[in-house]
Amino acid sequence: MDYLKYSYIFFSAFILALGFVPLCGFMARKYGILDKPDNKLKKHEKAIPYLGGVAIFFAFFFTLIANQLFEYHTLKGIAGLTLAGTIIFALGLVDDIKKLSVPFKFCVQIFASIILVIFGIKIQFLGNEILNIAFTILWVVGITNAFNLLDIMDGLSSGIAVVAALTYFVLGVDAGKTFSPLASLSLAGACLGFLVYNFNPARIFMGDAGSLFLGFMLAALSLTESYTINNNLAVLTPVVILGVPIFDTFFVMWMRVKQGKPVYFGSPDHFPLRLHRNGLSIKHVVILTYSIGLALTIIAYTAVKLPAIQAGILYLIVFIMALYSAFKLSKLK
Repeated sequence: MDYLKYSYIFFSAFILALGFVPLCGFMARKYGILDKPDNKLKKHEKAIPYLGGVAIFFAFFFTLIANQLFEYHTLKGIAGLTLAGTIIFALGLVDDIKKLSVPFKFCVQIFASIILVIFGIKIQFLGNEILNIAFTILWVVGITNAFNLLDIMDGLSSGIAVVAALTYFVLGVDAGKTFSPLASLSLAGACLGFLVYNFNPARIFMGDAGSLFLGFMLAALSLTESYTINNNLAVLTPVVILGVPIFDTFFVMWMRVKQGKPVYFGSPDHFPLRLHRNGLSIKHVVILTYSIGLALTIIAYTAVKLPAIQAGILYLIVFIMALYSAFKLSKLK
């Protein structure tokens, strides 16, 4: 499969999302599913409709399922991803309408992760099967919530998802895969279609239905990739690709612990919000974050082509830069 042959997957999902988003916005306004400003964390000037995540979900799966039926005349191979992804989407949608408790959401996320494992979507490089399953659940639940936490600024989470999904596509094509690159293209197209309406100033938000779904899909798709045979450090590739949401999650947790707050307590400690408070416009913060995400994906792609020592040096540099950035950001108010 070459890079251009299946570009119709990307554009199909993109066009579907472009059409679905206004419809979802209309339904959100009609039924009062709105994100209202509270002058604390939510400082937008007026109520913004949720349900953008509904558009992403349907654009993604409509495209993926249609291609699967057209090309292979079967849905075999995507059942686990579809079932688990739908559960996470439904969880987020209900949470957008009526807030759910944190423990309940974690339980549902763990359940959905177990479904992935049952269908063979899991970590496989550890020598012990129990460890493979445990780390799969930890990875999927962690990335799911990392994207949920990152969704704090117009266009931020969806843009980072586009960058990550396109990187999965390139890696999948290089590895000779078929399904995972197509799924990644579909996800990227759906996110970009939504981003047209979500970039600052946002006309619609994805809500938890979108952010939880995106995080879950990106975590799951990372488990379907074959990264490289060049070095054993390739297992770190998805960690680098998803470095922005992972960094922000650990940074926020660190700041909350320093302040004596529960790690799940909402606070304006996210690094994009700190940059915005210190003079950068929302658009500049988002573009800067996109650039960081793109740089990380280039590093990740380069590392999978290198021997272990050179790859290790690259990963070490990224880790040191992350620590330095966290220290400098913690000094900002």
